[in-house]
Amino acid sequence: MHKASVWTAVFLASVLFSTLAWAGVALSPMVTEIVLPPGSTHEDVISITNTGKEPIIVEASVLGFMAPEGVPSLLEPELDRYPYSGRGLLTIEPQEQTVQPGETVLFRYRASMPEELDPYGGRYVAAVFRVKPSAAEAQVVISAQVASLFMLNPGGKVAPHLAFDHIQVYQAEDDPREVILEAQITNDGNLHCTKDQIWGVIHVADQDGYFVDEFPVRTRYTLPGTSHLYRETWRAPETLPSGTYQFRWTILVFGPAGTESQRYFITMPVELNF
Repeated sequence: MHKASVWTAVFLASVLFSTLAWAGVALSPMVTEIVLPPGSTHEDVISITNTGKEPIIVEASVLGFMAPEGVPSLLEPELDRYPYSGRGLLTIEPQEQTVQPGETVLFRYRASMPEELDPYGGRYVAAVFRVKPSAAEAQVVISAQVASLFMLNPGGKVAPHLAFDHIQVYQAEDDPREVILEAQITNDGNLHCTKDQIWGVIHVADQDGYFVDEFPVRTRYTLPGTSHLYRETWRAPETLPSGTYQFRWTILVFGPAGTESQRYFITMPVELNF
C-alpha cells in the first residue's frame, strides 16, 4: 500500500521561505514522505505558481540530499556519496516550463523503489527547480533554486536509532548560572527521525537526589547516517548554592504501533560553583 503525506515543514521555514519569496514562486508540497515497498512505484504532481509580475522559466532536475546539523543540503552528483541518497529513484517531467504571472503549472513525478537496497533503509531525494526570468524579458539573468524534498520509506525492518556521544555539562565563563548542556546525537539507524517522534526531559537534582528543576529536550529531525550537536542552556536559580548536581536525561523515541519505544537514560553528576 502506498501512503503519501506532507510531513511537518517547520524545519524548512528558515531555509525555504526567503528563497521562495525572492524567486517569486509558490511550491507545493515542500516535503513529502512516501511509504514505498521495494519494487513499487508512486506517481503524483508538484505545483509551481508564479507569484511575481513577469514570466519565468522553471527548470526541473533531481538531486540527492542529506541534512548535516539538521539543515537540508542538496548533493551534486559528483559529490553524492551519501549511502541513503535516492538520486536515482525519482524522475520528473517536463524538465522545463514557462510560467506566466499568476499561473500554476504541474510537474509530474514518479518515485520508484528498487527490489534490492544496499544498505536497506530510507532514501532521500529532492526535486530541484531552477527559477529564472524569461529570456525575452530579462536583461540580466538572475536565477534562484527551490526544492521539494522526498523521504522514501521502504517499510519492513527500518527504524531510526539514536546514539548520544560527547555529553558534557559546564558553566558559561561570563555567567556561572548559565549552565550549558551539549551532546552529539547521531542517527545510526536506517530511517529518518523527526522531532515529533521524540519526547525527552532533563531533570536536575542535588547530590542527595532531591528535585531542583526540569526542562524539555528540544530535538530536530535527523536522517540516517548523520548527526548534529544538541545544545541547551539552563538558568540555575539565583538561590541555588554551589555543590554537586545530577543532570538526568530521559528520552523516548516512538515507533510504529506494535514496536517498542527506544528508551535512553543518561545521568551526569556535575560540580557547579557559583
